[in-house]
Amino acid sequence: MGTRIALFARMDSSKQMSPNPTELIDWMNGEGLLELDWDFPEDGDLFAAGLDSMAVMQLVVAVEDEYGVELGPDDLTRENLATPTTLAKLIAGKSS
Repeated sequence: MGTRIALFARMDSSKQMSPNPTELIDWMNGEGLLELDWDFPEDGDLFAAGLDSMAVMQLVVAVEDEYGVELGPDDLTRENLATPTTLAKLIAGKSS
């Protein structure tokens, strides 16, 4: 009899599930990526809140590490990064 080997895709349990916009706001504050008020709206303008080119690069690295997704150059549009809601949708789309 032959030996059957089952291969299973291992999920990295240290990676978080896709965040909702409120969780993303809390996470960005906790990581020190942006200093957002506790009542920052889910559709608030992240660029007006201080998201600049350097912060975008830091955000990309942190998102990739925290959520286990890969963001490419085509993902880094002003539209995708404009608000916590659009950023959460981007992460969710990359997670699926």
